[in-house]
Amino acid sequence: MILLEPSQGIKKITKLDYKLLGSLLTSILEYNHKKKIYLNVKIHKSREPGTSYCHQKTKRNFVVGLDTSNTKKKYLISSLLHEIRHCIQFNIFGYWNHLVHFKNWKEYYYSKEEIDARKMERLTTEVIKIYDSSTKLNETFKSLELGRMK
Repeated sequence: MILLEPSQGIKKITKLDYKLLGSLLTSILEYNHKKKIYLNVKIHKSREPGTSYCHQKTKRNFVVGLDTSNTKKKYLISSLLHEIRHCIQFNIFGYWNHLVHFKNWKEYYYSKEEIDARKMERLTTEVIKIYDSSTKLNETFKSLELGRMK
C-alpha cells in the first residue's frame, strides 16, 4: 500500500485527494510489479524552489519535498510519480540514488536512476485520466446517495 501523507500546506496548495491518488498508484504499481508495495510517503513543500526531492527515512518511510512553483495538476502528479519511483527503486530493487555522488549535472541527468524515474513520469496523463474519472465516479455515487438505502 502506498500511503501519501501531505502536509496541510500541500493539501491547500495542490487541492488533490491524496488518499485516492495513493490508492490508484497502489493498484497500478502492485499489479505491474506483481508484488505488494508498502510505502509511507510524507509530502511537504520543497524548500528548494523549482526542485522536488525525496529523502529516505527507513526502507518504507520517505519524505518528499514537492515543488509547488507550478500548481498545475499535470506538473504536480508528474513530480510525485518521479519521486515515488525513487522510493520504489529502493523499496523493491534495493537501489538508493542518494548514495551516489555525481561529478556534474550531465552525469546526474543521464544516470540510470534518473532515466528510470523520468520514465515513470510518462504515466502522468493516464494517471490523471484515472484520477479524474474516479473523482467524478465518487461524486456521482454521493449525489445518488448510494451509500445508504432510503
